[in-house]
Amino acid sequence: MSKPSFTVEQVRSFLAVAEHEHVSRAAASLHLTQGAVTQQIHNFERAVGVRLLERDGRGVRLTDAGRGLAITCRAALRAFEVVEDSARALKMLEAGSLHLGASPTCATHYLPPRLAGFNRQFPNVTLNMVVEPSREINNQVKAGALDCGLIEGEPFSDLVSVVLAHDELVLVVHPDHPLATLKRVSPGQLSKHRYLGRGREWSAESTVRTMIGDAYEHSEVLNLGHPEYVRAAALAGLGYAALPLLAVRRDIDAGELKRLPVPAVERPIRAIRRSVQGGPTLEEFWRHLVRGSS
Repeated sequence: MSKPSFTVEQVRSFLAVAEHEHVSRAAASLHLTQGAVTQQIHNFERAVGVRLLERDGRGVRLTDAGRGLAITCRAALRAFEVVEDSARALKMLEAGSLHLGASPTCATHYLPPRLAGFNRQFPNVTLNMVVEPSREINNQVKAGALDCGLIEGEPFSDLVSVVLAHDELVLVVHPDHPLATLKRVSPGQLSKHRYLGRGREWSAESTVRTMIGDAYEHSEVLNLGHPEYVRAAALAGLGYAALPLLAVRRDIDAGELKRLPVPAVERPIRAIRRSVQGGPTLEEFWRHLVRGSS
């Protein structure tokens, strides 16, 4: 591509004169001298090879060629402005900050690799993270306390959401637990044993209710809150639990937990944010998330 024979400054000067129809007023708007603007216009006309302006009393007006070229020049100048805006936005990432929220499952298995990739690209961005149940992350993102979040529950209807991956929830027990010997497990059999849950305020519980049917209401329940506490209780043999396969795969492979013959349930892992335009740090991180979605 050949280099243009005119400059951006010449285009700006031409458009300023075209708007004001007066060289001195155009010069004042550009904080230049009248002589400098006149020279810019002269050089621009020579570069494009057509007369763009003609005198009209004390002012100037566009020629037919000038009117046609002015439209193209405005579009070209806007394109340069977009480049400048993008460069400024990226420069701001040298000192920006990002306030994120994630449910425990997302904070453990899904956010770290995505955040690490972003951090490698923008190492000077300050990172802040809150780990709470999905509903609380929804609340804080909606209120603007968090820039965006990762959840495995349902997003609030007025938030923007993108599915990044799918999480697999499985039932597990200690190998010495009575349920571990069964080749088929019914809700009635589950009901005879303790269920290790998080608590009804956690989004995973609605998935578990669907997964184990009546056993959810009829089992003795020990609510432990954080999924890692649930996992620890299952490893100790305190009951059966529904946990992400990613969280217990090594325990299963090592023989420390036994997966029960109950169909797994998939849950979408979503990124959520408000619909309003955010700052350059959020917008760049959101693009990073969406590019890696599956």
